[in-house]
Amino acid sequence: MRNYIHPGNTLTLSAPYEVSSGDCVQIGAIFGVAKSWALRGEDVEIVTTGVFDVRKCPKQVWEIGEKLYWDNKDRKITNAATGNCFIGIVIDPASGQSAELGRVKIFGLAQ
Repeated sequence: MRNYIHPGNTLTLSAPYEVSSGDCVQIGAIFGVAKSWALRGEDVEIVTTGVFDVRKCPKQVWEIGEKLYWDNKDRKITNAATGNCFIGIVIDPASGQSAELGRVKIFGLAQ
């Protein structure tokens, strides 16, 4: 195929705001995790699919298989659907050594 570019698991895009490595990013309907630090407007590589440990919203309890959403206003992943975009599911509600993190499978689209 002459028109094939790459799998699309990572995309280099203009950062919509300052991001650090591991920060979640939404650009239009694209959702992913920044691989590095970038200022607003600079190019940043975003991983659009995979499993990540992310900060949970304070006081939220997540369940395995539960749908998760991106709150672009507050820039956080939440289990509250209202007004937010679906981005993935819970794989492990309390990953690592801290209940502040949850393991999430993201799908790359903010729906």
